[in-house]
Amino acid sequence: MSVKVIQKVSLAVLKDGKMLMARSAKHQAVFFTPGGKIENGETERQALEREILEECGVGVIEKSIKFLKTFEAPAFGKKNTFVRIQLYSGELDGQPQASSEIAELKYFDSSIEPSYLTITGKLIFKWLKENNYII
Repeated sequence: MSVKVIQKVSLAVLKDGKMLMARSAKHQAVFFTPGGKIENGETERQALEREILEECGVGVIEKSIKFLKTFEAPAFGKKNTFVRIQLYSGELDGQPQASSEIAELKYFDSSIEPSYLTITGKLIFKWLKENNYII
């Protein structure tokens, strides 16, 4: 049995020791870091900018984008599938607003309720806390 790996990019939007998270209209039980799949022919940055515009309705300030770390874990709700997330930090060029595919956008610190997070989300929050990006 082969294991599928989904390549994704996500943006850690950090503010006052907290990170912006998105609750999908499709999967309302959990929050995700804003971002998504890399489409054929796209660079990671192009995918990141497209996904943030789609989900948050704003752009990313190009010069603020910085690669942080790669995270890999079982994909949420998919058997025999892993997700590999290239996590970047960056600043938005406006106030984020949830798009139609997003139920809610909210900032969280490391005291976020663990049940709100996927396995990958837990890994990301742990790393951000250990590296003093969030409180």
